[in-house]
Amino acid sequence: MNLHEIILQPAAAAEEARFQSVMQAHHYLGALPKIGHTLWYVATWRGQWLALLSFSAPALKCAARDGWIGWNFRHQYDRLHLIANNRAS
Repeated sequence: MNLHEIILQPAAAAEEARFQSVMQAHHYLGALPKIGHTLWYVATWRGQWLALLSFSAPALKCAARDGWIGWNFRHQYDRLHLIANNRAS
C-alpha cells in the first residue's frame, strides 16, 4: 500500500449512516451521535474505508486539560474555541 494513495476527507451527508453503522459494529463505545460542532472524516484507499475519525467541540470544563494548558478561569472561555476534542474514533 502506498501511503500517498490514502485520501482523508469529511464524511459526506450520504455516508453518515454508514459511518454510524461501522462505529457501532467495530468501536468499543459504539456509535456516538453528533452533538454540537462535530466533524467526521473517512480515510480511504482505492475506494475502501480504512479509518474513521471524529472531532467535536471540547468539554466546557476539564480540570486536567485546563491545568496542563495553564489556563485560568478567565482564559478558559475566551480560548475554548481553539480546542478540538478527538471523539471515539
